[in-house]
Amino acid sequence: MAKIRIMIVDDHEVVRLGLRTVFELEPDLAVVGEASNGEEACVRIGVLAPQVVLMDVRMEKMNGIEACREIKSLYPAVHILMFTSYSDDDAIVTSVLAGASGYLLKNVSRTELLRAIRQAAAGQSLLDANATKQLMERLQTQAVGSELTDREREVLVLVARGYTNKQIAEALCITEKTARNHVSHILERLGLSRRSEAAAYAVEHRLVPPRERAIGDA
Repeated sequence: MAKIRIMIVDDHEVVRLGLRTVFELEPDLAVVGEASNGEEACVRIGVLAPQVVLMDVRMEKMNGIEACREIKSLYPAVHILMFTSYSDDDAIVTSVLAGASGYLLKNVSRTELLRAIRQAAAGQSLLDANATKQLMERLQTQAVGSELTDREREVLVLVARGYTNKQIAEALCITEKTARNHVSHILERLGLSRRSEAAAYAVEHRLVPPRERAIGDA
């Protein structure tokens, strides 16, 4: 039976040594190489040809997420597991968007780590429900207001914060008439009729935190 080829990328030598020891005790796993940062990983991966890369997130020169994105663009068949000491929703979502198959904390048990390696090698996603929810919300936010111009999105945020047309004009260094026109265009393009609806839209789509929402119509 062919062994699963693993590459370990971490800026701590002791961590790499410990992981290598764990993997080499398994008859179906083989560590084919290591790297101490993302830049080195991108250089070596073509020669090492791993199936699974266990990638630290925070490293010098090139962090794990940047390296993941680069590796997946060049070698889409490689499965990458992000491996970190920090539970960070933004990092989880960014890792998934970069192409990672999963996100593991370094306090994971040996059993869970080995299971994750085998699942990744089999092409399975290791995303839990929370990570999937965060990803969907991020993708939704990125798509929000795509029908608006950059300036109109700026105006929408100010509307949500309760700014009047005059205050919007002052904040953006435009005329009050231009500000009023922007607000009208925003309402029209989003299919809304009132400023309060625009404010609710901005909050719903996380353009501003809920506490910043204006109370009532401006």
